[in-house]
Amino acid sequence: MIEIILLTLLLYFFQLFLPLMLKSKMQEDMFERSRRATENLKESLPIFLALAILSIMVDAQANIIMASSWLSLRVIFAAIYISGFNLKPANAAGQQTQPFRSLVWTLSVVALFMMGANLI
Repeated sequence: MIEIILLTLLLYFFQLFLPLMLKSKMQEDMFERSRRATENLKESLPIFLALAILSIMVDAQANIIMASSWLSLRVIFAAIYISGFNLKPANAAGQQTQPFRSLVWTLSVVALFMMGANLI
C-alpha cells in the first residue's frame, strides 16, 4: 500500500507541474483542462490518503486492489481530461461534456467507497 501512496503522490506532483512545464507548448484549452484535472485530483486525494493509511493500520489487504484500481482510474481520468478525448460540442449553456471521463470518474469514486467498506 505504501508504494501505491507514493505513486499517487508522484501522479499529483506530475499533474501539478505539468501545466507549468508545458504552458507555452499547450493550447489554451488544453492548459485549462490540465489545471482543472489537477484541481479534481486535489479534491479526492485527501480521502484516498486517509483510506490508504487506515488500510495500512488495520491491515486491510483487500484495499490494495481497490487502491491500485483508484490510481489507475485517476491516471486514465487525467489523460482523458487533458487530451479532450470524447469531448462533445458545447450545449446551449456553453458546457462541453466528456461522457467517458465521467464514467471513469464515477468508477474511481466507487473504488473509494469500496475501500471504505473494506475497513468496516
